[in-house]
Amino acid sequence: MKNVFKWMLIGGALLAMLAMWSGFALWHGFHEFVMQPDVSLSINGEDIDIEGLREWGSAPWYEVMFGMMIAGLVLCLVLPLVLVFSIGLPILLTVLILGGVAFGLLSLGGLLFSPFILLALLLWLVFRNKRRPSPTTATSRG
Repeated sequence: MKNVFKWMLIGGALLAMLAMWSGFALWHGFHEFVMQPDVSLSINGEDIDIEGLREWGSAPWYEVMFGMMIAGLVLCLVLPLVLVFSIGLPILLTVLILGGVAFGLLSLGGLLFSPFILLALLLWLVFRNKRRPSPTTATSRG
C-alpha cells in the first residue's frame, strides 16, 4: 500500500511538471503566433489591437498580475468552498439523516424486542454448558 501512494505522488508530480512545461510551451507558442505580421484577432466583428502583445515592454503587468491573483484566489478558495457546500454538505446531511433513522429504528427494535432478548439470555444462562475443561485434558489435546 505504501508503494501505491508513492507512485501516485510521483505521478502527480510528473503531471504537474508536464502541465507547467505545456503551459510554458503554449505561452511562447502563442507569442510566436502573435508576432507574425499578418495575424489579426477579431471578436464579434471588432478587431482587437494586439500591438501591445508585440511590444512586451508596454504591457500593463500590474493589471495582469492583479487579474492572475484574483483568478488564483477564485481557484484556491472559492471553487473548493463551492464544491464542499454544493456536493459535500448535502451528502453529509443525507448520511446523518439516514444514520439517525437507522439508529431510531434499531432503538425501537431493541425496546420492542427486549422481553424476547431477556428471555433468550435467561435460557442461555440456564442451558449453557457449565463444565469447564480440565487443564489436563486441555494440555493432552494440544
